[in-house]
Amino acid sequence: MNPLASYKCAGRLLMALAAMTSILLIAGCSSSSIVPPTNSNGFSNSSLSGTYVLSISGTDVNTKAGTESFFAIVGTITADGKSKITGTVDINDPNLGSPGVFPGQTLTATTYNISQDGRGTASLSTPEGTFGLDFVLTSTGHGLVTRFDGNGSGSGTLDLQGSTSQSSLTSLAFSLSGSDLVGNPLGTVGAFTLNSSGTITPAGIQDFNDGGDSAGFTSLPLTGSLVLTAGGTSGTAALTTSSSFGSLGFDVWVIDSTHLKLIETDTSGLTLSGDAFTQQTSFTPGQLVFTVAGLDLSEDPVAAGGFVTTDAKGDLSVGVEDYNNAGTANTVPSFTGSCATFAAGRCQLNSLGFTNGAASNLAFAAYPSSAGVLLLEDDNSGILEGTAYSQTATAFTAPAGYGLNLSGANSDGVNLGEVDDIAQFNATATAAPATNMTGVLDENTILSGPLSPASLSATYAPDSPATGRGSIIVPNIATFIGTLDLEYYVVNSSTAVFIDGDQEQVAVGTFEAQSTSGAAAAAQSRISMVRLAVRPHATAAFPRK
Repeated sequence: MNPLASYKCAGRLLMALAAMTSILLIAGCSSSSIVPPTNSNGFSNSSLSGTYVLSISGTDVNTKAGTESFFAIVGTITADGKSKITGTVDINDPNLGSPGVFPGQTLTATTYNISQDGRGTASLSTPEGTFGLDFVLTSTGHGLVTRFDGNGSGSGTLDLQGSTSQSSLTSLAFSLSGSDLVGNPLGTVGAFTLNSSGTITPAGIQDFNDGGDSAGFTSLPLTGSLVLTAGGTSGTAALTTSSSFGSLGFDVWVIDSTHLKLIETDTSGLTLSGDAFTQQTSFTPGQLVFTVAGLDLSEDPVAAGGFVTTDAKGDLSVGVEDYNNAGTANTVPSFTGSCATFAAGRCQLNSLGFTNGAASNLAFAAYPSSAGVLLLEDDNSGILEGTAYSQTATAFTAPAGYGLNLSGANSDGVNLGEVDDIAQFNATATAAPATNMTGVLDENTILSGPLSPASLSATYAPDSPATGRGSIIVPNIATFIGTLDLEYYVVNSSTAVFIDGDQEQVAVGTFEAQSTSGAAAAAQSRISMVRLAVRPHATAAFPRK
């Protein structure tokens, strides 16, 4: 990835990879120079102060070679509360050339700026290139992030770093996503128990799905280790199975004793990153809300979300599913499921009625954790990965300010590319159909590059009777597709997850309440949002409106 020297306004026209050296205006294609008004929510540069774990993944573009690949960046950044950032990050990005993995990259000449609504920008300069970031803080301890430059796009998180001891890490469940050697989307979930030395014992368990193929990749015995450094803020992990992937090596970054970030740092050619959480050995009875994202066997993008009732064994009832397959959105009014087996923290979850829009009765490897039930499709009908969360409220708080992140794929009717949004909005208690969400949205998409900040004016409408499900309609906005049609699912009073049901865009995301108070800053997010893996290709999907 070499930074583009300049930018060209591309509007809704696909910027072909072979022509990506042409000039792009970073301000997007709007001829207007009017900056949308921001909400006065009390944030400033001083809201980002301390050491944070940064994690981001998505699509990188090699402008010279005309190629795309998955990438991941994980590491720590230290903000001085004024405008400067220092730090060290690992980069896994085949587009940067051999060996594709670049650990311990020291940041230089790195700056940031935060507006009063909590949205911010930063420039991460590394020896391997400069990465632009666009983010929104939900507190002084947590934020949602997108990559925001003309050489790629992606999404992730920013979390105030804590530390832990080796003895505090006992049983962990993990979810990782990325790509295989030839760019197929690759997902894996698993669980293991560590002894006091950091060795996995007894053997854990791990599942893979490689581009829709999980045959021979399920319920594999897992050995290896996860060992922290003396300071308890970072470490390394080795995960070994009998699969063709063999032994995989990772750097580990600690958020706290219940939450770790991982990035693959071996030279196998795989690109994996994600989260590990404290393992649980049963489901939390009650209502779950969920989102999953990925591809069907035709490589069309899929996102699905909804709610379902579970017991402690993982048997499901009274489920409702919304899905979007390549721009075709629909609702399944009823699905059920059951756990055929439950061993070592893994449930083989078989559904009746759950669909990706092309195949039904999908099955998942499911691992309960402190961040929810980590899910990976394992039925050879596609690749979906995501999380189901125990629901503790059926409405999000209003009035309040919120930060939002969306990640997925959109289309110009011929080609497919990744899209990532960061937004801030204030929600009121005004009843629909009146406008009750206003703010600003920043979008980056591979098909056009970064766009100018867009005024966000939306209407949210909860279902009645209240289940925690609802809709958000943005009828007109200056983004690539020009609208947003979201279905959301409330996790708790300050957090919701959602899917995008638009005809030209498939995505998942989250919005989280903002607070500048110290108490809110101490609470870390436990939302494990698996981003939709976009395999770049020409497609006839996404019919034009």
